[in-house]
Amino acid sequence: MRILKIKGKNEETILGQIKKEYGDLAVVISTQQEKETGIFKWFKAPKTVVTIAVKDQEDYSLSAKNESQKEQPIDTVAYNVLLSLKDQIETMQSSITDLKRSNEKHHMPSENKESNKIIDILKAKLSDEGINQELLDIILKGISEECEVEEIVRILYVNIEELLKKGLYSKNLPQIVFFIGPTGVGKTTTIAKLTADYVLNRDKKVVLFTSDTYRIAAIDQLKTYADILGVDIEIIYEENELIQYIEKWKHADHIFIDTAGRSHKNSEQIEDIKNLLASVEQKQVFLVLNANTSCKDVKSIVGIYEKVYPDFELIITKLDETDEIGNVMNIAYYANRPILYLTHGQNVPADISGFNADEYTSYLLGRINYE
Repeated sequence: MRILKIKGKNEETILGQIKKEYGDLAVVISTQQEKETGIFKWFKAPKTVVTIAVKDQEDYSLSAKNESQKEQPIDTVAYNVLLSLKDQIETMQSSITDLKRSNEKHHMPSENKESNKIIDILKAKLSDEGINQELLDIILKGISEECEVEEIVRILYVNIEELLKKGLYSKNLPQIVFFIGPTGVGKTTTIAKLTADYVLNRDKKVVLFTSDTYRIAAIDQLKTYADILGVDIEIIYEENELIQYIEKWKHADHIFIDTAGRSHKNSEQIEDIKNLLASVEQKQVFLVLNANTSCKDVKSIVGIYEKVYPDFELIITKLDETDEIGNVMNIAYYANRPILYLTHGQNVPADISGFNADEYTSYLLGRINYE
């Protein structure tokens, strides 16, 4: 029996092609959406992929003679995961094999042999993606020159996913959600994207609150999004107004609260946010950070906002403005908090996606190509 993957624009067209070419010999195992390759492939329009098992004539004749013998049910979810992982590993193995061949072909002078190793090449490649030195040591731990290619791939996947294990994306947000973070990270646009998703795609009642009364432009921007999406908006001037507005909109599905984009170095402003959050018991809090934020600044920002609310989760924005996607891992590591969303561009609501550690790992390692 052969396993084949047929790709096309839609399921109907693909099934017609399968029927025409294989007839009764083909058994459909799964139908799924496969996103295009390229820069941040999971943000692009997917193609339909139908996976089939094609019986050989010999297998088909045997099964026809033995009608009492039934095929075992296939766990299609597990199959798809394994199949996807197999494809990823094969791609990675090919890249690492090329790297090892290059290492053997271009010999360095004897005094530099110690640096002429696959681990050094991998370290350089991952460093080019913006991964901090401290993380490189963790990611490459357990890899040696004696490791077979398959073992290197396995170690890389395990180590990276261990670093990202806390990144669990939830499809459903609670009723009250706060958005905090430094100035200029894109909190307001991110709120607009999530609001559009919940209103247009999920048919939820969303109300927007903003306490950012320091910047008139921020209020006007959120008002514009509210008008376009047909949602209500409340402006909070005093801390005690928050509870009043929450009671007013207690029947709304979600209340998204934009806070002022304060400097994390301004202790008085940070204290205002802390008091605002403390007035609500049941809530979710997102710390919004720019993908270009340096490791030094991440440590500083996180240190401040941990005092505001230690159980925050991360939204990383503006991935379209950097080629160093390894910084996503830096941020997750130094914040020691899960990533729930990534944003990539200014389109509302298109340019936002739930963070998927497996996809991120695959994409990151896929960029380690032999050149």
